[in-house]
Amino acid sequence: MSLFRFFAGALLSALLLASPCLALELPEPGALSPAEATEVYAELKDDLVILDVRTPGEFAEGHAEGALLIPVDELSSRVEEVPDDRPVLILCRSGRRAAAAFNILARSGRDMDQVWYLTGYTNYHSGTPEFHK
Repeated sequence: MSLFRFFAGALLSALLLASPCLALELPEPGALSPAEATEVYAELKDDLVILDVRTPGEFAEGHAEGALLIPVDELSSRVEEVPDDRPVLILCRSGRRAAAAFNILARSGRDMDQVWYLTGYTNYHSGTPEFHK
């Protein structure tokens, strides 16, 4: 019986050590295609900060539920408002301002391991972002 317990314990330990490897492997920081952004959004939705860097007018027309609005032209002076203990997905309308916002955050000295921006268009009308090329 003790041999059984030994092997059962070894198997359980191996499974516990391997379980983080079974989760989604996150992409490198930086640009995400619409397909990659969809995967990251689905996997990290509960912990993910959606940073919307459009104008307040664009935001009012539709945005991702729970998104943090900081227009890109204000981000340098408001960078401390972006949580640095959670993954961040930066969105705009077409990807241009999101790329600029990514660079602003990188220059601020924050850890960029889990910061991405979409390189495509986003439809916000449903409250859940839909990513397109």
